[in-house]
Amino acid sequence: MRSPQSEERNWSDFYRLGGVLTVLMGIQWLVASRMASVLYASGYPSDPEAYLQLVSQQQLRANILWSLWIVADLLGLVPMVAIYLVLRSDNRSLALIGALLVGFYLFYDISVTELNSLTLVSLARGYATAASDALKAGYVAAATYGYAALALQTVLSFGLGAIGWLFWSVIMLNSRVFSSWMGLLGIIVNVIGIVGSAAPVVPASFILGLCQFLAIPLAALWVIVIGIRLYRHGRKLQIAAAQT
Repeated sequence: MRSPQSEERNWSDFYRLGGVLTVLMGIQWLVASRMASVLYASGYPSDPEAYLQLVSQQQLRANILWSLWIVADLLGLVPMVAIYLVLRSDNRSLALIGALLVGFYLFYDISVTELNSLTLVSLARGYATAASDALKAGYVAAATYGYAALALQTVLSFGLGAIGWLFWSVIMLNSRVFSSWMGLLGIIVNVIGIVGSAAPVVPASFILGLCQFLAIPLAALWVIVIGIRLYRHGRKLQIAAAQT
């Protein structure tokens, strides 16, 4: 019968892959955060037509931005499993709850939020090339539902992932792999993310807007740190396996 240590060593390559992908995901978050701040430099549009007008003027940036989020979400699938496997020996229940929330966030963000955002970009392209006001009105009408739903979708995309990572951060406070300061930093960062997730539905709040602005870059830096530690853990297991 194999020991738990030998079973853990079998995952060393997977942990290293998860670490690399986690770092890449964090870097993409930083790039996406910067691109979003440029896209919405003049403020978030107040109605569907204003949204189409804004995006129609920056179609390439908007397409790249939401495509980056989709790629980042796909990159997050392996780290989600890898981090769960590492944390399950510390607290299986919380690790599983965190993994389920993060997994649902990744699926939801790709299939709902980002798909809707890319659909609005397509409508903005049609709006920009419409030859008459009547045709433009048709594109505005088509974008009305997507624009109205985007705020709530963004709340869920922001909040669900942050709640899942918050569960993991609590485990990291007493983890055998991650340091307690990583857990504490994760709690701070993800609480900011949860609070900031409400900003799209309460746009007049300065505090919520500030939290939303800070959430992504702070979470990206935290994720990069977690990815480095995950990679080092996998490397440590690989060395131990070679020695035995």
